[in-house]
Amino acid sequence: MGLVRKLPSVAVTGVANLAVKVADLDAAVGFYRSAGAEVTDPEEWRGGRRADVQLGPLQITLFTKAVYEDDGVDVPDEGFLHVALFTDDLDGELERHDVVWGPTVVSGPTFGTRRIAFVDAPGRMRLEFMEQL
Repeated sequence: MGLVRKLPSVAVTGVANLAVKVADLDAAVGFYRSAGAEVTDPEEWRGGRRADVQLGPLQITLFTKAVYEDDGVDVPDEGFLHVALFTDDLDGELERHDVVWGPTVVSGPTFGTRRIAFVDAPGRMRLEFMEQL
């Protein structure tokens, strides 16, 4: 029998948000505000615009442009982009996956500084793993 490589023990520690691409950010912000959500004012971010939506326990981040969009990664014109997951060890988590984009460090006034990377998952899903710095 061959050697079995044991991967380090890492953990997903929480869900950060669901990322959604919208063509009209102002209309989307208005929709969620009228639904009773708390929504941050839209801001410029990495070549596009974004706003964060808190709808009960669910956080949705609305983007006009995905962070990985200009790098040849498949992105829908509109719709669900990915689920963002916190991990306590980004490098350890990435050893388990083929990375689509990243890792890189991003910052913003509402979330601080994070190291992030994206992987594809079954069912045409994309996952973002992030480590808060």
